[in-house]
Amino acid sequence: MNDLDTDSVKLGTAIKPAAYSAPGELLSKPREGLEGKGSGIELRVTSRWWHSEFNLMLAAFGLLAVAAVLFVMLTPTPESTQAKVSKLVQLDGTSQVEQAVIDVVAPWDESQGAEARADAQDILADVLTLKKNLESKDVREWADDRFSSALGSATSGDEFYKRQQFAEAIQAYQTSRSSLEALLGLVPEVLDAKLAAGEDAISLGKTDLARGLFEQALRLERNNIEALKGLDRAKTLDQVLLIVSQAKDVEERFKHNDELTTALQAQSRYEEALALDAAYEPALVGLDRVKQDIVDKRYRDAMTAGFNSLFAAQYTAAKNAFSSALTIRPNDPTAAAAYRQSLASDKRSSLSALLSSAKQLEANEQWRSALSNYQVVLQRDPNQITAKLGKIRASARAQLQAEIESVLSDQLALAREAQRRHAETVLADAKAIRSPGPSLLAQITQIESAFQRIDTNLKVALTSDSATSVTLVRDGSKPLVLGRFTQKNLALKPGRYLVSGERLGFHDVRRELELHAGGDDIIKISIVCTQPIVGNVTSAESKQAQR
Repeated sequence: MNDLDTDSVKLGTAIKPAAYSAPGELLSKPREGLEGKGSGIELRVTSRWWHSEFNLMLAAFGLLAVAAVLFVMLTPTPESTQAKVSKLVQLDGTSQVEQAVIDVVAPWDESQGAEARADAQDILADVLTLKKNLESKDVREWADDRFSSALGSATSGDEFYKRQQFAEAIQAYQTSRSSLEALLGLVPEVLDAKLAAGEDAISLGKTDLARGLFEQALRLERNNIEALKGLDRAKTLDQVLLIVSQAKDVEERFKHNDELTTALQAQSRYEEALALDAAYEPALVGLDRVKQDIVDKRYRDAMTAGFNSLFAAQYTAAKNAFSSALTIRPNDPTAAAAYRQSLASDKRSSLSALLSSAKQLEANEQWRSALSNYQVVLQRDPNQITAKLGKIRASARAQLQAEIESVLSDQLALAREAQRRHAETVLADAKAIRSPGPSLLAQITQIESAFQRIDTNLKVALTSDSATSVTLVRDGSKPLVLGRFTQKNLALKPGRYLVSGERLGFHDVRRELELHAGGDDIIKISIVCTQPIVGNVTSAESKQAQR
């Protein structure tokens, strides 16, 4: 027998030898008789061969030999029998027969088992997804032992599953899933640690380490903004390190030569480094340090310039320099004291200069400027007697000068009685000044000439159409009705005049005139109403107008 009958064999039962055919079945055909020819006699054997006792014994022994040979050839060896039996046994120790018996279970148990298998498979799917996710995040770099332990739980679950111990498999898979989920929950913490370590590496100037840490951070969280920025910073770190090193060299040179230009060069180098990496801490610190050096240098230069100017009696320059020092360092006590000293010195020096300037301005009849100087002196020293007297004198002359200028600026206004009386008062005040200067004398002459011109008669010829009624009004005087005429000759004094014409059925006309003295020519003026009022004139009125 070559194969075991799996439908009838049970574990532990004896293996039966195969049945062999009976000996008679091996020889099923009779031996043919011999037929001979000769002398016409035909020989025919009719007796059987086993009728002989000797032949019968030989046949028996032959059959026994054949059976022995067949038994040896067909009977399987113990090793082959064991191998065939082992094929029927599962890895979990259950034979195929027993498996068949197991498969033949009640419907309820079968449904429970199927549900358990499905649950185990679902949990295992979660485990595989978590495993793949964590491997993409290089979990073995930061939690190799815990990851291996979690996978070990999954392997144990596989063993239980093979033996169809689904409850144990589910528990093992759940343990694995929980462990992997816990590892996945550590990703934010690990990410923060990688980012912090990357920042530290950049601060320490370790380019390769920083680049590696930020790349690991990107594997933990793709497109993480801080990691992307850190990776960009790492790419420029070598160049930044070189520029910062150069800046430090320039800064060291400034400590020896104390030149502002050198400090400004160091500042420029630090700013160049920060243009590549605005967050590089050594560059930020260096820039703040150099900026403070520049402020200190400018303060020292301003104070030095202030004291040099103060000692040279250049008080304005000293005051400006100390003011600059206070701008650099507000409320600095040294600069404030120096500024007060410069003011005091400048005050003593400038008061005399202001008084001298005011007197010179008086001599030049520049009364407003002289008054301004006296006021400045009194602001600095209210008890200055010379300035008080000068202010009174300059104030009176400045007021007189303003009134004279007002009179001369509008000489036609003298035609009005009030303006004329005011101008006469101003002229009297001007003539009352003792030792008048050339400017005042010239102004007195101009006012007197204005009075003469305003009293001059001017020849004026008015023309009209004898239909227009004309009225003349001088500024500040009563109207003078001239009536209708063709031409009227008048003698008028200089001034401002208003000439108006009226005519029934026509629009009124008005003309403003300014008559200035000068020359003997006759001044010709025409006043005629020429524009009729359309639609508002009756026929009777029209006829009257024509008459």
